[in-house]
Amino acid sequence: MGPFEMVVLVVFIAVGASVIQKWLKTKEKLAESATLDAATDKRIAALEDRIRVLERIVTDKTSRLKEEIDAL
Repeated sequence: MGPFEMVVLVVFIAVGASVIQKWLKTKEKLAESATLDAATDKRIAALEDRIRVLERIVTDKTSRLKEEIDAL
């Protein structure tokens, strides 16, 4: 194996390692993003439930309004 072939082999190994490292980082970021999306979806669902309750309280008659507010 000559010096030129050795240099080419080292360059290929370095480039391949760099590509694999970037791929692993991207894969890790995608996994974090999916976790955050699930947590965000959970929070949004909880907030939507709270909004439904508040909408129901606001649209109910005033006699029930006081009861609902006190119940919260």
